[in-house]
Amino acid sequence: MPWRWQRTLGTLDALTYVVFVLFAIVYGYVAYTAIAMSRVLSNRVYRNQALGLAIVALLILELALVGTFVPSNYVVTDIVNALQLLGIWFAFLIGFYYYIDASIEAARRTDPLFRDTLHWTRMRVGFWVYDIGAAIVFPIAAAFGSYDYASGGFPAILQAGVPSFLVVFSGAVVLPIAIRRSKDMTLKKQLSWFAVYMILLVLIFFGGAFLPAYPIVVELAIFLAGAYLLYRSATSLVPLRSFNEEQRRKE
Repeated sequence: MPWRWQRTLGTLDALTYVVFVLFAIVYGYVAYTAIAMSRVLSNRVYRNQALGLAIVALLILELALVGTFVPSNYVVTDIVNALQLLGIWFAFLIGFYYYIDASIEAARRTDPLFRDTLHWTRMRVGFWVYDIGAAIVFPIAAAFGSYDYASGGFPAILQAGVPSFLVVFSGAVVLPIAIRRSKDMTLKKQLSWFAVYMILLVLIFFGGAFLPAYPIVVELAIFLAGAYLLYRSATSLVPLRSFNEEQRRKE
């Protein structure tokens, strides 16, 4: 996604910039809300889920910020390539994967039968080994001029395609099953909102790959609408009435 946004930077109009400002405000507010929610939660699992949502919101904001405002014609050195891989791609993918992994584990612990959904406890080890290995190997290769992620091809599939698939598989397949097995109604509700957000991300990524290119403002608007799902995921961890009362008490 970032490279497609960079190619369209020269055609950005006032409307796109306005939508981006709204995007930044909304995702910043979602992150702030999630952090505020975590401060009033006594349950450690709920608190971690809220903080994880804040990180997800900030990662989305980082991806949009860098992808939108880094010009496509700037000089790309090997070191810049490596930093982009580490700071954008792998921060985004590993950050998302970490939150999904933690959410699946939280759902498993609230399953009365403690079921291991699709043998996740074993699969996750292999997934983590691949993600961390890729996050080390590809930036090093880029720094020495041996790999340019913009060139595509089979190496790009290994660098971006496989980690993206792991996020999609864990978030859109494993997580919904784990949610259904959980008996913690608060956690089920919170994770259900996040699972819907993951489905939205899947549609955006696959839409960008298989559909004709559409204006960046459309993609930003879709993400902007999706922020509501993250907001509901955060606020479902604690009733808004209780949250507001707690906030007033602290003030």
